[in-house]
Amino acid sequence: MIEMSKILLDMVYPRRCPVCGKIISKKKSYVCDECKSKVSKISEPRCMKCGKALLVKEQEYCLNCSKKDYYFERGVSLWNYDDTMKKSIANFKYHHRKEYAQFYAEEFVKEFGDYVKQLSPDGLVPVPIHWTKYIDRGYNQAQVIAEEIGKRLNIPVLEGVLVRKKRTIAQKQLSESERARNLEHAFYVSEKWKTALRTLNSIMIIDDIYTTGSTINLCAKKIKEAGLKQVYFGVLCTGFSC
Repeated sequence: MIEMSKILLDMVYPRRCPVCGKIISKKKSYVCDECKSKVSKISEPRCMKCGKALLVKEQEYCLNCSKKDYYFERGVSLWNYDDTMKKSIANFKYHHRKEYAQFYAEEFVKEFGDYVKQLSPDGLVPVPIHWTKYIDRGYNQAQVIAEEIGKRLNIPVLEGVLVRKKRTIAQKQLSESERARNLEHAFYVSEKWKTALRTLNSIMIIDDIYTTGSTINLCAKKIKEAGLKQVYFGVLCTGFSC
């Protein structure tokens, strides 16, 4: 019965490639074969703090991480945030292509699954969106990504740890200083998690995009203020470094 329901669902809502947007003819595939090479993975050397691509092998940290202190221990990112991934993630977030998360998570786990297992986080914490955006989209993209990753790595998703109490304007429109002001007082740790967090060793924050790190850093700060010692993060894409 479940298999039949899935077949009918695929007929009504056929799976589309998260890169080109065309219907995928190959069963049990999340992406067109020819599109696999169109996404640009971040390669070494990477920043040892945020995971951004570095242009110089001798560098250990990107420009931002060499100048600033962050509350998170370390982060990993899978793809460069180029035009291909900008289009893919925009469709995922704003055009109801929720199923793209299966491809994102599959690739993330292939690249970082062993690393995440070594960290052994007690749970994944998705960056929350404001409730008004949730109504508009019907889902939180970070939550969907976290659930797909958690399913593959057998790591629980800790729902409701962070709450977004302030609807902020899009970060991509702002400078670094404006981003910090825009996010001020945007997040807090929910009361039901404040005691529980003190019993955990580490968590991994999950989001779709990392640019300057303002959002993830503030999330890490709030979680550490609640008593957790180690905070890592994993994202799909990050902006180019310098």
